[in-house]
Amino acid sequence: MELTALTKARAVELGWTPDFVARIEASPVMNERQTDNIVRMHITEERAAKYLDVIEANPDAPYARFTFKFANPPTEMGIYGKPGEHGLGSHEVNIGTYGHVPDQWPYENDTPLGSKPQPGAYIPGPYHIFSKAEVWADGVDLLYDRAIRERWAAATDIKWAELEDQPDEMERAVCQICTVFAQHGLSESKIIASWMEKIAYGFHDMKNFMATHVYDSDRKVEVLRKRALSNGGGLGQMGLGTLYRAWFGAAKPTDYLVAIDVVYKQYEVALFELLAEQLPLAVDRDIFARLAKDSRRHAEFGLKHLQYYIQYYPNGKEFAGHFLNKAESALADELNHSHVETGAITVALAGGVENLQKGQAAVRELRASQLRRYLDALASIGIDRAAMVNPGLVSITREPVTA
Repeated sequence: MELTALTKARAVELGWTPDFVARIEASPVMNERQTDNIVRMHITEERAAKYLDVIEANPDAPYARFTFKFANPPTEMGIYGKPGEHGLGSHEVNIGTYGHVPDQWPYENDTPLGSKPQPGAYIPGPYHIFSKAEVWADGVDLLYDRAIRERWAAATDIKWAELEDQPDEMERAVCQICTVFAQHGLSESKIIASWMEKIAYGFHDMKNFMATHVYDSDRKVEVLRKRALSNGGGLGQMGLGTLYRAWFGAAKPTDYLVAIDVVYKQYEVALFELLAEQLPLAVDRDIFARLAKDSRRHAEFGLKHLQYYIQYYPNGKEFAGHFLNKAESALADELNHSHVETGAITVALAGGVENLQKGQAAVRELRASQLRRYLDALASIGIDRAAMVNPGLVSITREPVTA
């Protein structure tokens, strides 16, 4: 066998001597492809000689026929990701071809972004969402890295031993709020997880972030359930659940993302932030402050995705309007008729049953604040929703307690 001039040049550059190159060419067990791949792996002459000794002594062994073709993939080589302020995150390795996400993902299997499918091993997977505009958001890799840095554990980060007694009606009100939003968290988790397997493997940054979203939702279930069962109150009644019609009835990824992370999350964040400020027990304030931080991250993704969808998806602006209509209608129905939630929030914000008028006024201001927050969020990405927002969301800013 005679090595090509290119392989010889690479070997010489690596430091192989002419005598060793001649030995390679004279060996009955080596071939051009195998040698070229060994050179590409930067194997020194000393180590290559030991390998040659082994396979010449065992020419019939399976490893003697290794081609090491993995050393010469049809991808970009010589990539060096440099750690950033928070370490080596997803953003730091999304460089070169490995950071380019095409508008339409070309593979139906588990081919990772930046790699190539192996000929003869291309088996289609369960994916059927291949359009980037249906799932993407600029900066989603940074949101994923942030979610990892901000993770916390309900069992160990909450100071459960410091949970104090409080009047029975306040404890029951807080536990009722915990019950309703644990229920919401479980539904979030189920719907998001059910969509993840449908999204093409190439959009892995989005899938990674949604995995943290599922984890956050499950942690919300965990911490709120533990809170309800830790101080004598117990779980209350389930919420109405009409909210979920927009979640489980979603026909497209953006449909459910708008319902959960654009419409619902703006309302959830506003409530959690208020509870984190006004609840009397420090443990409760800590719980809702942590949950608000998680939900702000979800809401940020939702807005970024909706902005990307409107900009790049055909008829995206028209479709987004339909998705917002449906999600607002479901949320308005829930807030207008789920009296266990409204009643519990009223008592909690009133500080007890002695001053329910104060609580009613606080809930009225909360509903107005939630609506303003939602409309301002949409305005920040160029959507003027004020004139067409669901009337039910407006009516509860005037009369939030109907029963």
